Amino acid sequence: MQNFYDEFSEKPRRPSYFWKGVLVGGIIIGLLLSTIFSYFFIGTLRPDNENNSNPLIPLPWEEKDDLQKENDNLEIMPEVRQYYLAVVNAVERATPSVVGISNYGVVFDLWGRSSLQERATGSGVIIGSDGYIVTNYHVIENARELVVTLGSGEELPATIIGADPPTDLAVIKVDKKNLPAAELADSNKLRVGEPAIAIGNPLGLDFQQSVTLGVVSARERSITIQGQKFTFIQTDAAINDGNSGGALVNINGKVIGINTAKIKVPGVEGMGFAIPSNTVRQITSDLIKKGRVIRPWMGIYISTLTPLEARRLGLAVDYGVLVEDVVTGGPAHKAGIEPMDVIVAIEGNKITDSSELQHTLYQYNIDQKIKVTVIRDKQELTIEVTLEKLP
Repeated sequence: MQNFYDEFSEKPRRPSYFWKGVLVGGIIIGLLLSTIFSYFFIGTLRPDNENNSNPLIPLPWEEKDDLQKENDNLEIMPEVRQYYLAVVNAVERATPSVVGISNYGVVFDLWGRSSLQERATGSGVIIGSDGYIVTNYHVIENARELVVTLGSGEELPATIIGADPPTDLAVIKVDKKNLPAAELADSNKLRVGEPAIAIGNPLGLDFQQSVTLGVVSARERSITIQGQKFTFIQTDAAINDGNSGGALVNINGKVIGINTAKIKVPGVEGMGFAIPSNTVRQITSDLIKKGRVIRPWMGIYISTLTPLEARRLGLAVDYGVLVEDVVTGGPAHKAGIEPMDVIVAIEGNKITDSSELQHTLYQYNIDQKIKVTVIRDKQELTIEVTLEKLP
C-alpha cells in the first residue's frame, strides 16, 4: 500500500536556475514598463486646473521649473515698472514739503465763556527753505493762532504774511531754517491725461501726508470771481476735507497746483480742483513782497467770443472778448465802454479770449491809462481807460 501511494505522490524537486532567471527578469521588465506607462500616459493626462492654458500637467518634480517660467512671464514690463517707480520717486521727493496746518479760534460755550480751540485743519506746502508756506485762504481764515506740523511731527507756531481771498491763496511763515522746499513746475506745460499726485492731510493730522493718484482731467476750468476769471486744474485724484492747501504734483515730483476744492454733489465723484502753479508763483510773490495782491481792474464782466456766438448776436467780428455787463462807477463805465462791446485789442495788441485780456491787464499798474480797442455796431473805437484797484 505504501508503494501505491509512493507512485502517485510527487517528490520535491530542485527548481531550475533557468526558469528562476526568467521569472526575475519578467518582474524587472514589468516594473520598468509600468513606470514608463505611468510617466508618458497616466501622469500627463490628468485634468488640469483652470489657470493653466496647457492641458498637460507636469509631474511633481517638474512643477517648480514650470512655475518659475510662468512667474517670469508675469513679470511687470520694463515701461510699467518704470512708471510705478517714477510715481514712488515723485512722492518721496514732494512729500517732505507738505505740512499740516491747524487753525485755532475763539469758541464760546453755552454760558458765554470763551476758549481757544482747534476750528479747522488743512494742509500747506513749503515754498521757501526759510519758512514760507503756501496754503488756502479758507484754511487760515479768522485764525487766532496757527500751528504748523512738519512731516517729522514737530509743531511750530506760524504767522500770516498775506492772503488773497479771490484766488483762495495765503502765505504763512514759521521761524525755522533749512526746510525742504517744493519746486514749482510750469503749469502752462501740463497735458490732459498726465499723472497727477495729490498729497495732503485728509480728515486731519491722523492721516498726515496721504497720497492719492489720478490724472489731469482738464487744464483750465474757468470760474468768474468779482468779474475776474480764474482758472483751475481739474483732477480725479481724491481730494478730501483736509487736503485743502496740499500739493498736486507731477510725475517728476514738482508742484503743478495747490489743491483747493472738490465738487460735493451726490452721484459726482473724482472732480477736484487745484490752483495752477503759475498762479501760485505770481500770487505768493506779491504776498511775500507786499502782504497783499493789488490787481488792476476795469470793472467789466466778460466772456470769450466764439464765431457761433458772434453769428447768433449778429456781431461784426467773430473773435475777442464780449463785454456782458459793466460795473456802475467802475473804470470802464467812466470811460464809456458799454455792454455788447467787443474788446479786440489793448494798446494795439490783439486780444482773442478772456484769459489773454486778464493776463494783459496784469502787466499794467493801478491808475495807469490804457487804450482799449472795441467793436461797437460794426465800428472800431479806441477808448482810454484808467485802471483802478480791484475792490
